[in-house]
Amino acid sequence: MYWRRVCYVLLATLLSGSLGSPVSKDIWIEVQSPHFTVISNAGDKEARKIADQFEQFREVFHDSFPKFRVDLGKPLIIFAVKNEDTLKLLLPEFWEAKGRAHPAGLYAPGEDRHFVAVRTNIEGDNPYEVVYHEYTHAILDLNFQGIPLWLGEGLAEFFGNSAIHSDYVEIGKASWYHLRVLQESRLIPIDELLTADRDSPYYNEANRAGIFYAESWAMTHYLMLDPEARRRNLLSNFFSAWDASGNQVAAAEKTFGDLKKFSEAMASYARQSAFYMSRVNTSIHGDPKSFSSRILAPGEVAAERALFYLHTKRPTEAKASVDEALQANANLPLAYEAQGLLAYSQADFSAAETSFNRAIELHSSSYFAYYFDAQAQLRHGMPSTEAAEKIRDSLEKAINMNPQFAPAWAALGSVYSLKPETYEKARRAGRHAVDLEPGNLEYAIQFGYILLNTGKTADAKILAQRAQKAAKTPQERGAADAFLHAVGDHESYEQAVAAAAERAKQAAAEEAAAVKNATTSSTGSTETLGGSATPGRSVSRESASTVVSKKHAHETQYASEGIIVSAECNGDQFGRVVLRVGNSSLRFFYSKFSNLSVVSTAKEDANGQAPACSDWKSRRARLYFFKSKDRPYAGELDTVQFF
Repeated sequence: MYWRRVCYVLLATLLSGSLGSPVSKDIWIEVQSPHFTVISNAGDKEARKIADQFEQFREVFHDSFPKFRVDLGKPLIIFAVKNEDTLKLLLPEFWEAKGRAHPAGLYAPGEDRHFVAVRTNIEGDNPYEVVYHEYTHAILDLNFQGIPLWLGEGLAEFFGNSAIHSDYVEIGKASWYHLRVLQESRLIPIDELLTADRDSPYYNEANRAGIFYAESWAMTHYLMLDPEARRRNLLSNFFSAWDASGNQVAAAEKTFGDLKKFSEAMASYARQSAFYMSRVNTSIHGDPKSFSSRILAPGEVAAERALFYLHTKRPTEAKASVDEALQANANLPLAYEAQGLLAYSQADFSAAETSFNRAIELHSSSYFAYYFDAQAQLRHGMPSTEAAEKIRDSLEKAINMNPQFAPAWAALGSVYSLKPETYEKARRAGRHAVDLEPGNLEYAIQFGYILLNTGKTADAKILAQRAQKAAKTPQERGAADAFLHAVGDHESYEQAVAAAAERAKQAAAEEAAAVKNATTSSTGSTETLGGSATPGRSVSRESASTVVSKKHAHETQYASEGIIVSAECNGDQFGRVVLRVGNSSLRFFYSKFSNLSVVSTAKEDANGQAPACSDWKSRRARLYFFKSKDRPYAGELDTVQFF
């Protein structure tokens, strides 16, 4: 991948700076601007300067795109450190390998908050270009789902190379490396640039990525600053055409006209020696001297550092910083939040829950503790009714503290989807999470599962197909494929249940007709049918399922997927089935085996004939069940579906 795409800035020359006192003895201050938090050992003046620069950069988007959402819905915390020694403490991986270039800054996004680390003792109009590049991506994700790759990277390059001054920002500056690449390289044909994705060699091969970024920047620059393009409102028109058709090439043809002629015009534009720049006045954001500030206690600094390490995948350093924070202050809520997140990241959910509960007991004022406390509980498996209510309460508290926090809305939607009476709330919460972060495919897929859980299979299928198109990374494609597969399984199950119900209905009708015929042909006495008793008959699985459903008519049915570890085939006696889900095992029971509905949509089961109970072991299945008051069991089985 092109070297500029990584989230750090490589310095062309070594920059000197006074090392000062050891980092551990530094005075750290926190400066709060209207939208950012700066933690710094470089002094009050430098901390305010960094906060002011980020406020100005944010304001540029307000000016350029007045309808954009520009607040992330979670904190952006900036470590502004005074020299390379301090940055080395925060980013040790860049100094571990001999000869590796040292960064001037790094952007580390996260589910709960975003972190930035920058050095303050460096020169230049914009030494943090790639930090701003990544911040631009974060803002774009708030406003678009599946923005075209060339346009996303073009906008990030366009704004990332801005020059920030005291009360204005220059946008549209041409970087020397883009100009060199555009002058020396063969340009990518416009239709190929438009359709390039993350699997494209233009994006991934080092010798081609340079031209992809440079040409994307040039085309975006044209749309943003060229007088004729602005007069014709080309960028807005392209967005509208693309949104309507979903096809970039068709949208480009509608907006730009003949693509061959447009490509020639772009080639001429990209290879010119001078480019327009624009000045955005940023004086309305406030005086940096008005930003609040305070000195941080050592425990607070250590806790913030622990959270930073967790966002940069350094668990060993995070553990040491957590211990340091707790040693400095054993009653610091933030230290327990960091401790909880460390345990959560290592899948130790019981320990995570304990730490987050302790933070809450210490009156944490952060949504963070309530959200991850709920998430830790959800990771234990299907919650009981009581546990689900506690989880719901924690998520609702997190949302009350931060209504813009999309992950809490997504999780709350999943919890609401457990009970029919809150199905509508589930769909609203899941939809709201997607609206808050449309560029995050995870929330869209989570909303899709909510739709499945609440009986909206057709809507879930539409969303699954859109997710397939929007998926960019291998992880996203894997999640989208799994979701589409789940939708297919759900459709198959619904069809199988509907077919079983129809067969049961036909069997009941045939039986009723047989009884009527037998009664009609008799002398009118029921003795011909065996005295006063009704004729004996075997109960089919399909009709038996109706009996079970009536028994649980006012209860919520749940489902769980996994591999069957063992199954007792006990006829009409009590029996057990054990299902492995991930690394956990769930135990279920049935009161009578003949009361189970067993269906199959698996290819290995010919004609949909479900396997015999003795062949269930090691088969993948979805078990539908009702909650049981008998705590050793996850629930009472109703249906076993193989797929």
